[in-house]
Formats: sequence, C-alpha cells, structure tokens
Amino acid sequence: MNRDTLGVYGKESSGPRWAAMRELNNAAAKLVLQGRSGEAAAKLHEAIALTRVADVDAAGLDGRARALGNLAALAESQGEPGRVLELTEEALAACDAAQAEAGDRYGTVAVRASLLVNRSQTFQLLGRHDEALADLDAAAAITGGDSADEAYLRVSIANSRSVVLIDLERWEEAEAAVHRALELAAAHDPRLTGHPHSNLALIYQVRNELDAAMAHLRLAEQIHTAAGDAPAAALAIANQGRVAMRAGDLEEGGRLLAAAERALDGIEQPLRAAELRFARATAAHEAGDTALARELLPRAVAALREAGHAAMLAEALALQGDMLAGDGDFDAAEEAHLEAWRVYEAAGAVYHLTRIDQRRAFAATHRAQLATDPDEQARYLGFAFDLAVPAALAADAIRHGFAPGRAREQWAATVAVPAMAHALSLATALGIGALVSELLEHMSATVALHAAAPVDVAAVPEPPEPPPPAPSEGEVLSFTASALVTGASGDFPAVRFALPPRLRVNPWRASQLEPWIQETERRYGFRIRSDEVIDTW
Repeated sequence: MNRDTLGVYGKESSGPRWAAMRELNNAAAKLVLQGRSGEAAAKLHEAIALTRVADVDAAGLDGRARALGNLAALAESQGEPGRVLELTEEALAACDAAQAEAGDRYGTVAVRASLLVNRSQTFQLLGRHDEALADLDAAAAITGGDSADEAYLRVSIANSRSVVLIDLERWEEAEAAVHRALELAAAHDPRLTGHPHSNLALIYQVRNELDAAMAHLRLAEQIHTAAGDAPAAALAIANQGRVAMRAGDLEEGGRLLAAAERALDGIEQPLRAAELRFARATAAHEAGDTALARELLPRAVAALREAGHAAMLAEALALQGDMLAGDGDFDAAEEAHLEAWRVYEAAGAVYHLTRIDQRRAFAATHRAQLATDPDEQARYLGFAFDLAVPAALAADAIRHGFAPGRAREQWAATVAVPAMAHALSLATALGIGALVSELLEHMSATVALHAAAPVDVAAVPEPPEPPPPAPSEGEVLSFTASALVTGASGDFPAVRFALPPRLRVNPWRASQLEPWIQETERRYGFRIRSDEVIDTW
C-alpha cells in the first residue's frame, strides 16, 4: 500500500506497458513530500520520456499529463512561473489527446481539473486573479462525481478559491470557503486539512486575532508532519514565527523562524527559501538588528521579483521602504513603497494600497520632523497629510464590506482607528481645525455593533486520526496538487449595512471633508459614503 501519495489516482490501471512510467511518477511524488525536489524532477523527466514514442496510447498520454503536472508543481516551488504555464499547457494538450481516444477511461477528466487548479495557483501567485478564477470555475464545472478523485478535487478547488478571495480582500467569503474546504477535507482525507487551517490563520491575522491564528497554524504543522509533508510543515512553523512577531514576541518569533529554516535546510525550494529570508529580515528589523535585516532583505527581494511572487514581493518592498526611511534615504524609500503600491494595484488589493500609503505618510512625517527649513517641513507634512487622510477614510470604509459582528468591530478597532489617528494628528499639526471636527463627526456616524459573527468559528479540533489507506501500488498514479493555495462568488449571502450618508456639519460653510471623500473614492476606486447628505446639528 502507498500511504504517502496524495492526489488524483485514476479510474483504471494504465496496464503493464506503462508500469515503469507509473512507478517513476509515484516515486517522484514521495520525493516531493520529503523535499527532495531535484531527485523528483529527474524521475519525472524519465517518466515523461517513456511516453514520447510514436505509438503512445491514451493510457500513456494520461500518464504524461500527470507527470507534466507534477513537474509544473515543482517548477512553481523553484520560482519559475513561466515554466509552470508552459508545462501545464503541454499537460492539457496530453489530456485532450487522451480523452479524444479513450474518453475518461483513465480518469483524465480529474487530471484536467487538477491541472486547472494548479495553474490557478500560479496565476494567483502572479496576481492574475481573473485568470485564477476562470481556471477554478472551469475545474469546478467538470468536477461533480462521488469518486475519491472528485472529492479530493473539491477540497482543492474550495481551498484554492479561499486564497484568491483572501487576496481580493473578500474576507467573509474567504472564511466561508475555508470552512467548506475543511469540511470536505475532513470527510475525504484528514491529511488535506493542513492547508485550509493555514489559510484560516491568514484571515485571523488580518483581523488581528493572533491567538486563533497561532492555534490553526500549530494544527496545520501537526497535520503536515503526520502526512510526511516536510516543506508544508516547515512553512507552517515559519508562519507561526510571523504571528509571534506581530504579537510583539520577537524572541519567540525568531526561534520559530530559525526552526523553520533548519527544517527547510536541504529542501530544494528556492522560492520558499526567499519567503523565509524575508520573514527573517522582518524579524531582524523589528528586533533592532538592522545589519542582519540589510543583509537578508535585498536577496529576498531579488528572488521574489524574479519569481514574480506578487504579494510577497510587495510586502518585501514595503519593508525595504520602511528601512530606507529609517536610514534617512527618503527618496529611495518612496521609490520602494511606490513599487510595492504598483504590485498591489495590479492585483486589485485595495486594503494593501491603503497600508502602503499609510507607510508612505509615516515616512514623510519622519522626513518633516528632520527638516530644518520651515518651508520644507510644511511641504513634507502636506505630502504626508495628502496620503494619510484618503488612506484612513478608505480603511474605515472597508469595514462596510463586513457583515455586522465581531470581524467588523475588530477591523474598526485595530485597522481603521489607528489610521485615522495619524490623519487627525497631521491635520492638527497643520492647523486644519475644521477638518478635524468633520473627521471626528464622520467617524462617529459610522454604525458599530457588537453582535455574534455571521459565520460561527468552531473550536479548533484535535489532530486528526491516522489517514485512511491510499489505493494499492498497482492502481496509484499520483497527481499532487501543489500546496493547495489560492475565485470568487458575487452572490455570497451576508447581511450588510448600506453605506452611511455624507454629513453636513455646518450648513453655512462648505464641507472641508467632501473633497477628501471624493479624492478617496477616485484614488482607491470604491464608494465610501452614499449620496445622501444629512445634517449633524
């Protein structure tokens, strides 16, 4: 029995002719789980070569598609997204040929769906969310049976959809998708629940619910370890380190990141290594070890930029901008922050745009504090103010995308209020008292409720029982989905308040806030208040 291989197994054995190809593919899948990427790639190339014969039949073409899919997953871990897309196209062509000859006799439809899911993950990594969603929709359209393969793919599709929703900042839909993935995974194979737990932790981190995030990441580590997936377990540990740092425990964060680095030592995944290097740079920066942060960060940025890893690159560039501003190199800091801004703009990540603008505002404020010329000081404060007010208004308005309840209030307290505090401090420094009063009225008029969450969060379960046996060696022809990460439904059912009205604070004076509301809506591309105007007096 093969208990190490997860993925799409196929309906019918490919027969004795392709036994060697099948064994090479299965062996490669085991090596991937052990982090032995180079050896796995060599075996996959051998498997593919066996199918490149003039009289290849449908079974051989199906096997070629599987091996090419696994090779594409390896290419993604190596930071080669262009290669992933090339290999996936070739694999889909092999599926076409296999299905034209034998239909779904060998389970090729499930292979096609798995290829589409994996490619969607690459598109998500590149920030190409529309294409990621299209591939997930196409995979879902051909996945509707009750077989083990179909159940596995439903888990993968739900989990992948949740990550695209996270990237698109559709938090409640993402949380619902993660819970669906957990439900499906628990029913099909508990070894698959690790990635949904990690994704749920990401959502909790956004809401600053760090204890819940840490609990899910520890559970993910246990599940990946029990499944023998060393790279995924190491990444769960690294994410625990990031959460610990965010909670202010720099010592624990550093310890966990060091543990992840030791776990990843020897695992041939340069993209994961670059992500970890960025995490270590962040830890060093927050711990005051600027020399180590400066040593690690440029290499991480270079690797992430080469790989096209959009979200992680933007975060690394934002940190680079913060560090340059701390060094007093404000022009270079602005350049780094703007590159991060452009990456997030291309991905449609509006919340992250507000975060970058807030960081740019802090840098400009710092620059003003260091300026000795009064005109320069006023210019830099004005620049900071121009960034901080729309960013604060947008961050506050994002709460209207949440249904009433805990998540909405958590966002207001930990994201919107601190952003507005900086904007108010700048308005005060610039002596714009009328705007200060209107901003305070604006914040006071936003509805706030303390109600139960619309989606109840179940208690973190105990680690799963040992996984059920996989199909026998003779029947297994694996196709492993790469890291089950990254879709969106426009009709997600959640009750929300309408946008609050605009406020008329003084009927005898033109509004000081209205031009800023209009600029915020123009800059970030979404409405923050309704057209209705009401008096506050």
